[in-house]
Amino acid sequence: MPYRTIALLGAAGTALACASAQAAAQSAAAAPAAPQPLPRTQVVQQLDADFKALDINSDGKLTKAEVQAAIAKRAAEAQAMLLERQKQDFEKLDINKDGRLTLAEYQAGTKISAKDNAADLRMAQLDTNKDGSITAAEFRAITLTQFDKLDKNRDGVLQPSERPAAR
Repeated sequence: MPYRTIALLGAAGTALACASAQAAAQSAAAAPAAPQPLPRTQVVQQLDADFKALDINSDGKLTKAEVQAAIAKRAAEAQAMLLERQKQDFEKLDINKDGRLTLAEYQAGTKISAKDNAADLRMAQLDTNKDGSITAAEFRAITLTQFDKLDKNRDGVLQPSERPAAR
């Protein structure tokens, strides 16, 4: 169990560091850049840096106390980020800035609407022959293709054992 926690901490740290670096690079550029290749050596370097940061007493091993300290620190950081986001969301929804959120304010700030180009996007996806209309065959095609991929035994029925692959 401790090894799983350590591996998860390392993987989470590496993923966060790589995501942070990628996010910083993307925010620096006007248009989002395509994801860059991630060499194994870079992952190893990040894991080593994460391990060193977690190894509080620098003995080359992580104790349960060090792992717990790292988990508590990350939980506190996540909690702080959550509270800040909730504050920002509340301030955005509190239209009259009275420190109270009415149902009307909440509903005004939480609307669901279709994108203006939603029909164009769906037509482009389903109208495979690009004739401006969707036939029944075109309508069924994408879903049935996915169904057929999941139906491993090709019996025309998705068995419970075949369904988890859809998740």
